[in-house]
Amino acid sequence: MTGEEVRAALLSVNDPHIPIAIERMGMVRDIQVSDMGVVDVELAIPCLACPGVSMLKQSIKEAVGRLEGVREVKINEGWHHEWTTQSIDPLAREHMRRFGIQL
Repeated sequence: MTGEEVRAALLSVNDPHIPIAIERMGMVRDIQVSDMGVVDVELAIPCLACPGVSMLKQSIKEAVGRLEGVREVKINEGWHHEWTTQSIDPLAREHMRRFGIQL
């Protein structure tokens, strides 16, 4: 399994508050895949004390855990990463605007 496969799996994991993938929201900051099948996903969390973080972590573990060869999924909250609305990819930004979310 590769980092690209992990990123593709993460496209099925949406932000807990809006139906847009965390990858497109700019929340996935790093992915490391070991030869032993351990996947480390580092996230930038936009909202300090976000009530959806535990649900988000569970969704990530389920999506990545379905990949062949994955033995463990570790999620690190990268609070040291700055997240701004500029982190959101252009297609996601347009989708949000269509649903009345102002950026």
